[in-house]
Amino acid sequence: MTLFESLKLFPKVDLHIDYFGSIPKSCIYELTNEVEKVDDILEFESLKDYDNQKKLVSHLLNSLDNICFATKELITKLKSDNLIYGEIFINLDLFHRNLNKRDIIKTILNVIKKSDLELNIVLMIESNVSKESLYNDLDILYEYYKKGINGVYFIKNKQENLDSYKALFDKFIKDDIDYIVLLDSKLTNQNKEIYYNAKRIIYNLFEIPSDNFLNIIREEEIILEFPVTHQNYFNLYDDLSNHFVYDLFKENIKLCFTTIDMTILDTDMLNEYCKLFNVFPFNLHDLVTLNLNILNRLNIKDDKKNNLIDEFKEKANELF
Repeated sequence: MTLFESLKLFPKVDLHIDYFGSIPKSCIYELTNEVEKVDDILEFESLKDYDNQKKLVSHLLNSLDNICFATKELITKLKSDNLIYGEIFINLDLFHRNLNKRDIIKTILNVIKKSDLELNIVLMIESNVSKESLYNDLDILYEYYKKGINGVYFIKNKQENLDSYKALFDKFIKDDIDYIVLLDSKLTNQNKEIYYNAKRIIYNLFEIPSDNFLNIIREEEIILEFPVTHQNYFNLYDDLSNHFVYDLFKENIKLCFTTIDMTILDTDMLNEYCKLFNVFPFNLHDLVTLNLNILNRLNIKDDKKNNLIDEFKEKANELF
């Protein structure tokens, strides 16, 4: 069996599948008659193109039927990549304004439930939405928490500071809500508590983390998420081969690699796993360790978690 064949069969876990960025192109074409216009929009060359693609998908998902169809198509794609567990990131404010947010969630969860793929939703909440929208999304989060939604990703506006939302994070911590934050600037004494109580941190800095940071990450078993291909497409890294991520892996830091916007960046999970071999010095045994670390930290019921771990081990063992 070739390395590519092994990676194709390798059971995959992806903790950051962006809903709007990963709907398959075939589905996008199915939902519109403006093929030539779509072709132009799907040409990715800049951040403006990135925004336009998401707006296109948002425009097409203007009914619950279309959302149902798109979700089914996405799940079919994930199955073809041999995914055994995934988390779909959904920003409800990107859907058509005439749609009820609860109906959107119920529609997507119903499709997931009818599939035989283990998926959960992470609700994305942006700091620049209105208070009404923020509270509405929080109500939905609490209503469906651990009933299909298993976490929240809080996105702050670049001009804002997380400290402004300390009361919100205090509530998440008190209620034991799994939340995810993006680390794109150095930590201050004021916001360390917010980061160190997160279950996952999307690491978007270019320098290796400090020893103190790594010690706390290790002690708290926080997962560092590296969307390396995503960052590379936006020219945040000149050379991925100089990335420090493998050093962190050797230091027993829990890591995960994510595809995020598969359709927009014209990639898939198999391609991402190949990059781990071509760019970084990972091997199949390393990938087993990476995925088991992730599976053991999932915010799902113990019986489901144990079943997933057993399934993963069984499929991985077939490759050795």
